[in-house]
Amino acid sequence: MTRAQVRAWLQQRTPAPPAALAEQLAQAVTDSELPLSEHLAEQGRALLASVLARPEAGRELALRLLAADAFVTYACEAQAEADTFRLDALARQIAT
Repeated sequence: MTRAQVRAWLQQRTPAPPAALAEQLAQAVTDSELPLSEHLAEQGRALLASVLARPEAGRELALRLLAADAFVTYACEAQAEADTFRLDALARQIAT
């Protein structure tokens, strides 16, 4: 999916996230060859990794951590929309 397609999908979510979180999500999105759910999961994992890489940091990473959580949540939502039978596989992918 293109970055624009992912952003459009995110903008359709209800309830909408707070503006600061929505902006963090929009900034983090990239193009990807992966299906939407897998791409969102990878975005979440990447943001989480960036938070974990800075153990000395504090509250300044809170929004990034919330965005990581939101991406994983949206990944599950996208997978449920596409094929609920693959939710378990997606959860395993996220956990690794």
